[in-house]
This record gives sequence, structure tokens and C-alpha cells, in this order.
Amino acid sequence: MDRDGFISYSHQRDRELAEALQRGMHELARPWTRRQQISVFRDTTSLSANHDLWSSILGELERARYFIYLASPEAAASRWVQKEIQFWLDNRPPERILIAVGSGTVHWDPSAGDFDWSRTTALPRMLEGVFRAEPLWVDLVEVRKSQKYSLRQPEFRSAVAALAAPLHGRGKDELDSEDIQQRRIALRLLRGAVTVLSLLLATSLAVGGYAWKMRGEALDRALVSASQALAAHSMELADTDPRRAAQFALYADEVEPTGESARALTRAMDANSGVARHLQGGLGAAASYSGSGGDAATQVAVSGDGSTLAYFSDLGGDAERDREVHVYDIREGREMKDLRAQWPLGGGALELSADGRTLMLETSYNRMEVWDVRRAKLLRTITASEGRELAQAHRRLHAYAMSGDARWIAATYRTPGDEDTLWLTVWNARTGERVDHRRAGGDLRLSFTADSRLLRALDTSGTGLSTWDPRTRQWKNAGPLPDIPIADRSVTLSAGATGTVLFGSTDRAAAELWDLRAGKRLATATGSLGHAALPADASGSVVAARGKQVALFDSTLRRPRTLGSFAWPVKSVAVSNDGRWVAAGSGDGAVSLFAADGAGFQRPLPNEGRLKAGELAADGRIAYRSGPEGTELWAVSDREGGLRRLGRIPRPMRAHDTAVAATSDGSRVTVVDEGVFSTWDPRTGKPVREEKSFDYRSGPDQGLRLFYLADDIHVVSAWDSGIHLIDTRTWSVKQTLLPEEGPYQLLAMSGDRRTLAAVESTVGAVHVWRWSGEERFEEVMTGETPPSSRNLRVAVSHRGEKLASVDSDGRISLFDVGSGRAVLSSVVEEPGLPEVVFSRDARTLTHAFSTDTRSGLEFWDAGSGEHRGEWVLGAPAPSSAEEPSLQVVPGSDSEVLTLDSVGTLLSRSLDISGWRAKLCRIVDDPLSKADYDRYLSGLAVDAPCRA
Repeated sequence: MDRDGFISYSHQRDRELAEALQRGMHELARPWTRRQQISVFRDTTSLSANHDLWSSILGELERARYFIYLASPEAAASRWVQKEIQFWLDNRPPERILIAVGSGTVHWDPSAGDFDWSRTTALPRMLEGVFRAEPLWVDLVEVRKSQKYSLRQPEFRSAVAALAAPLHGRGKDELDSEDIQQRRIALRLLRGAVTVLSLLLATSLAVGGYAWKMRGEALDRALVSASQALAAHSMELADTDPRRAAQFALYADEVEPTGESARALTRAMDANSGVARHLQGGLGAAASYSGSGGDAATQVAVSGDGSTLAYFSDLGGDAERDREVHVYDIREGREMKDLRAQWPLGGGALELSADGRTLMLETSYNRMEVWDVRRAKLLRTITASEGRELAQAHRRLHAYAMSGDARWIAATYRTPGDEDTLWLTVWNARTGERVDHRRAGGDLRLSFTADSRLLRALDTSGTGLSTWDPRTRQWKNAGPLPDIPIADRSVTLSAGATGTVLFGSTDRAAAELWDLRAGKRLATATGSLGHAALPADASGSVVAARGKQVALFDSTLRRPRTLGSFAWPVKSVAVSNDGRWVAAGSGDGAVSLFAADGAGFQRPLPNEGRLKAGELAADGRIAYRSGPEGTELWAVSDREGGLRRLGRIPRPMRAHDTAVAATSDGSRVTVVDEGVFSTWDPRTGKPVREEKSFDYRSGPDQGLRLFYLADDIHVVSAWDSGIHLIDTRTWSVKQTLLPEEGPYQLLAMSGDRRTLAAVESTVGAVHVWRWSGEERFEEVMTGETPPSSRNLRVAVSHRGEKLASVDSDGRISLFDVGSGRAVLSSVVEEPGLPEVVFSRDARTLTHAFSTDTRSGLEFWDAGSGEHRGEWVLGAPAPSSAEEPSLQVVPGSDSEVLTLDSVGTLLSRSLDISGWRAKLCRIVDDPLSKADYDRYLSGLAVDAPCRA
């Protein structure tokens, strides 16, 4: 069936308005005897959900007579909308584009014969210069603001009539009159039918209500079951195919949020923590041209400045897949125009210039193409030799390199008539001129330095390293190689100035990192390393494939950090000069982009003092490092730049009988040391007033706690005589809570400094008080933890609405302060510091764990106590067993801060809606038809990331 119109819009912004427009055009002037006169397509209502989304949309575009663009700034920026407009411009006349402005601005400039793009925000720039005359457009901005989407409203009715008139092939006024006449006929018939239907209504309501209730219950059960099945499959895929794990987790949460879907999202976030974008899914099968053991030719390249990624893949020879070089703008996070180029069977050379504007691609028969990436234009073709006359094995380049400034291309290859000889040639990439030509003299690997000043040629047959200077066009022998067993090794040259080389591992030898200029081995790897890339910076890091994983190694080839995984072995790796951006492709054609800095899943914060795990106070507000001569102090903030130095006080602090707290602005700190209170100005290191000594007796081994209240005047602490509220101006005790029970109380303060909680460490009595602001606490809850081992720590949420207690068996008791309801966690915490931390919104509880082999964060639902899973962070091991490897403290909003044993301070979000948004940014593809039919057959579920 042909369509009269196709509505293109932003699902994130204008879903309701688009639905109203579609409904209005269907209803306007509709005879009462017919369902509708025209057919307008809108994808969320007109597509069966089990179709492949883009191919179905493409089919609907081909069937449509008119393109109705619901304009808004969000629609103009949507890649889906842009693809739909581009198809229409490529295949249909622009005169059949109708525009309805829902938000933003549109201004036509009659003198220029085009839109005024300096004032137009609701249209994409691809429409610039398209229209010869001002197209039909209607203004729905005020209608959208009023939310009055009824044909009884004059403004909405007028806009719908203007858009529907071309589809009906009639004038607007004629169409409007016809609609009024049809409504009058329908009204007369309706009045007659109402009397008859009223008699049947009472009976049908009773039967229908019951049936509807049963249907609703069955549908709810089906949704929960589908969500659980999707979540379970997501968990199964997390280690082997993180891209699909994210897809299934997102669908599980979209179908029905459950505890299982929350765990699947947590695991998907962990598996994709280093992913910036999954650009292409794998075929999941061998390449057809190589038989059952073959892999798809997949090649990736990243520009030196990290702005651009290029990639191609055979994808197993699937006829439905295109064979073009795809380009992705890393900085803008969008796909660029594909390059209509063909690589040789089995793949070939792919290089980008440092700025990402020029691309070199090997094509069939020893030829190379140079492309302008921004214009998607072929600049020239360079022929190395007449490859058609060579044996099949010699019809490709042996080694290749392009300089970062895109001026020079070097390659080794064979020629007809002398196929036993390798030739080395350097071309001027801008003219195609051959500027140097000679016998290769051995099995070479080629690389230009990042500054394009030298070409390095490493002879892996053992002759040595040579360099070519583009300015003098002269070769220089850098000397023989050290005694390195090179046979059967992969060789990766760095573009950096140091001349670093990675020799890959074999069955008999480990991978080795060498500085060839100094003739020195830098490191030896402990495991197998395959395809690799070396950043040009001086960090010494290495990106390498380990089977199906891509990992980032330090300069010692130790402590690998996994960036991501694939379902098939990694076949190609590329990295930007600074090492931040890493691209990889797998044997079944999957391509992903990784970010070494966390890809937005985590945010590094400054830590100039290089504080380590264990040096943050348990409440997360202050950090300190004490020595014999005094104590350095820092304030902790994820909004004001990480750890902000407050100053130093000339007083050492011991671990057990000493505690410190700071005012909200950090201008004063109060210290209690074996019952002696003192207040200091950390900026000057001077005391603010005389110290005060209280009778003190050390309690059980749980350490002192000290907290400032919201007024920055009063502090709270506990020892043998009770919990004391003290005025720091006079050192007078204003209130004593639980007299004589202080030594056994575990204290915690809420983030807003208004709620105090105490849990008795042995019998588990729980007390919660709220600060009244009148120098007193009022008790708001009492309770008990379940009978268990000794309690070790207590935590309170930011606003004091929830409380958590941890016992020595690792069990967590959770309390709702308002109702007093208590639940016990379903999973005990792993070994680590006993502190637990609430997210600021009190929805999630977090604990930092560390064992001999791994460390990370684990999560619980703070309402139900349900375990949500864990993130394995791979924090470095501490220098001694007494030091923790990871510490977690509260952050702002839904974030927490983690600090490891080498001083890495990171902010991480615990917001599930934020997790969904981040996963949608890296993989927004809908499920395949096969997967949809398997898990969601019979259910109408929107793609979770369609916007």
C-alpha cells in the first residue's frame, strides 16, 4: 500500500505532537463510512516492532508521496532524521517536502532565495540551497506550548488542513468545508446510535471489565518474563559480546524495569566501561570467501589528533552489507559520509592523516587511493605496480605508511617479472610523483614519526633500522638491531621520537618492548599479545589485542586494563597519538571505539597531593595525611576540582583515638585527640581558640568519629560517657545522648549534616536523631539490627531518609527512617574496607571491595536490599597488606568518588537512568528481527534508544 505522507520527527522532543498531527490528518474530512482517506506514516505506530528498523523506514520512504518534517532543533541534530531527509533529497523532488515547526525558529530570506541560516535553528543545514522558492511550512510553536491537539482548536485545525490539503490534492478551504459537512452527518447518526448502545452498555461493561482485567494481568506477566529473559541473556553475553549485552540490558529495562534488568544494566556498564561507541556489530560467522575457517577483513584507523576514525569490513561477503569505507567524527560523535572505495579481497592498507582530513586506502592490484575525507572525494590513485600480472599472493602491498601531514606515502611491493624482489617507493601524496625508489633489501616495516620529519624502515630480517628524511630525500642507516629473535613475530613501530618497537609474542617467546635507538629492552610481557598499536606520546603505554580482548598496558607491559571485548578475535587495532582513543575490529566484522580515560562512564578528578586509598575520612568530606610534624588537610569535592588543599596544622594525628572534621567552607577544622578538643585555621596553621580537655576513656576498637553539624558551630562525638553535642565556641556540652553507652556506638552523619545515627556494636540497637536547629537533637527512629555478629560500620543517606549497618559477616541491614522498616541484603559484601556509601538520591548502596586478585565496587538496591551486581575496576594493588587498594566515599547527585592505592581519583555515576543514556550513546541499534521474535514476539516494544 502506498503512503500519502511520511512524518519525520525527533522522538525525544515531539512524539506527542507527531502523533497528534498524524491523527488529525487521518481524521480531517474523513467520511463516516470509511476509516481514513489518506495514509500518513509515523514509525512508532505504523511499523511492526519486530522489523529491522532502518530497512523498514527506508521502505516506507520509498512508498511516500510527501515528506512532512516536524521541525525542531532536536530533529535537526538527529542522525535518524538527517538520514531520512538525505534519502528524500537523493530520490524525491524537494517540492514535496512540507514543514511543520514545533519548536525553534525558521526564517525565509526572499532576497537570497533561501532560509536565513543565521536565524534558523529548526532545520538541518543539509536543506541549504535546496528550495527554489519558499516551501509550505506551518507554525505549531504556540500549539505545542498549549498542548491543545484537537481539531476543535482553530490554530491546530488550520495547521492540519494546510498540511493535509496537498495530500488530498485539494485546496485548504475546500478540505475544511468537506470536514465540517462530514462531522454534521456523523453527529446525526451518533445521536441515534447512542440510545441503542446505552441498552447494551451495562451488560458489556461487566463482561468486558473482567476480560480486560485478566488481559492486563496476563500482559504484565508476559512483560516481566520477557524482561527477565532479556536480562539473563545480557548477563551471559557480557564477557564475550559487550555490545549485544548492552542491547539486551536496555531492552530488558524498556520492557519492564525489574531487579534482573537493573543487574543486567550494571553488568553491561561494567563490560562497556571503556567503550565510546560500538560502530558496527559483527556478523557472528566466518567470511564466506575463505571457507569455514576464514575471518572477515576488518581494518581500522584513527587520526593522530583523535578527531576521526575510519574503518571497513568484508562482513563475510553478505550481499546486504555495503562495501564502503565508513568515517566517524569522534569529537562530534556522528557518522560522516561514506567513501565509495573498494579494498582488495582480504583487506588492505588504511591510514589517516594526523588531522583526519586525508585517507589512504589500498585497493586491488597494488594501487592506493588518496581521499579527501570531509568532501568524500577521491583525490588521486597511485599505482605501485601492475598487480594484475602478479601471482595472487603478491597482488597487495607488503608494508605501507602515510605521513601525518599527508604529504608522503611509502610502501613495499612486488613487480611483474621480478616477483622475488621487494621494492620500496616513496611518493608525494599530493601529486602522485615518485620521489624515491629502491630495492627494499629485506622484510621491512614502515612508520613515519608523528611530526612527519622521518620515515623509519625496520628490516625484520635482521639488517637494522634505516631512516629517510623528506627534506633532504636521503636515507641514513641507524645501525644493526640488537640481538632480538624476530622470526615469526609481529612488529609494531611507534610514531614517537624514541623509536620504540613492540615485537609480538609467539608460541615460544613473550612479547618485548624495545627502544631501538638506545638498543635497550624496556619490558617483557607475561601473556600473549597480538595486534598492537603504540601511541606517539612519551607515556610508553601499549594498546594490544589479547585474543578477543583489547587491553591497555603501561610501559612495563604489566597491569593490563581491559578496554573491551569482542565475540571473535581482534584483527586490527589503531590509536591516537596521545593514546586517548583506541579503535579495534574483530574477525567477524565488529568495530568499536574505546576511550582510555573512561568514555564518560567515569570522570577523573585532580589529586595534586597524590593521596591514596585510606587517606579519605569515612564521611568523604575531608582527607588528611599526618606526619611527625603535623597534618596536611584537603577538602573533597567532585564539583570544585577533586581534592582541594585546605592547609596544614602543626598537630600529628593518630589513627585510633583521634578524629578530625571541617566546616562546610573548610575555614576551620576541629580535632579531638584522646578527649582533647582544639579548633584550627588550616590556612594559617594557627589555633582559633584554646583547647578543651574532657574526661576520656578509650572504647572498643572502632575509632573515634567527629562530625560538624549544618550550622558549622556544633560538633558531635562519642566516647565512654555518651554521645556529646558540643558548641565549639565555648566547648560546652549542649546535649548528651545515650549516657554511659557511648563506647559501643557506631556513629554516622547524613550528607546534609542534620541526621545523626548510632548503632550499638554488640546488640544492634539503632537510634536516629534529627537536628532541630535549636541546639538539640530529636529522636525520630529506634530499631534493632537482626541478631548477628558484631556490627562494624553504619552509614546514613544524604538527607537522612535511609540507614545501613554492616556486620562482621558482611551482611548489610537497611532501614527506612520514616517507616522504621528494615530489610537484610540478599548478598554479603566482599572483603574490603567496611564502609558503605549511599548515592545522593538514596536509591543505591555501594561498597568498595578488594581481594588478592581483583577490586571494584558492588551495588545494592537501597530500598529492597537486592544485590545489583558489581564493577571490577582493577585498581592497583597497595604496597602493603595493611593498606586498602580502593576507597569509596559519597559524591554529589548520584555519583560516588573512588580513590585507589596509586592516587587515581574518579567520579562515577550510580544513576540507572544515566546508565541507560550512556549505553544508548554507545549502541543505539534495535534488536535484530530474529532476537525480537525470540524474546518479544507478540509484544509491542519501542526500541529503547530511538530518538
